Amino acid sequence: MELSLDRLTKQYGRKIAVDCVSATLKPGVYGLLGANGAGKTTLMRMLCAVLESTSGEVLLDGKEVTSMGADYRNVLGYLPQDFGYYPDLTVYDYMMYISSIKGLKMPFARKKVKQLLNQVGMEKFSKRKMKNLSGGMVRRVGIAQAMLNDPQILVLDEPTAGLDPNERIRFRNLISELSEERLVLLSTHIVSDIEYIANNIMLMKDG
Repeated sequence: MELSLDRLTKQYGRKIAVDCVSATLKPGVYGLLGANGAGKTTLMRMLCAVLESTSGEVLLDGKEVTSMGADYRNVLGYLPQDFGYYPDLTVYDYMMYISSIKGLKMPFARKKVKQLLNQVGMEKFSKRKMKNLSGGMVRRVGIAQAMLNDPQILVLDEPTAGLDPNERIRFRNLISELSEERLVLLSTHIVSDIEYIANNIMLMKDG
């Protein structure tokens, strides 16, 4: 599997948020490091086909991802920096809701949800409402929902934002576990978040 960014550019009026970025990514952990406002989130949103580029393209094994539709979404797991959820849903109900959106069959979804909540250390909180979770717990649920379709490509945008040092260490260990045989792209402005787990590090500044 090969994911290629070919002269990817995003411009808002006169401001160039991402400026002609090219890269070739293969299975492994990639760290995307840059200060806030460097263009990391814009780049990741284009990579996930959430945001249309001004020019350039993203290719998966030579196919342009925006033309692949569901075939691309089926191999992609995405955790935005701020992901939405219904605050009154329990953790389990939220995960089952996302499973239905992703088209997972009910018996398989129940088994997968239980497995992933256990993997991220949230199974014992499965009946707690999302609005009553700590920031670290919400991020763990976020990673679990991104993994529901067992993606080949896992994109994590600032997954440790706002977490204390112990939670960040827990996340680094979790991401290391999830990275086997898949491509993981992790963006952050915190060097220590990626120095221990990334095989390759890309630096962004001013797009």
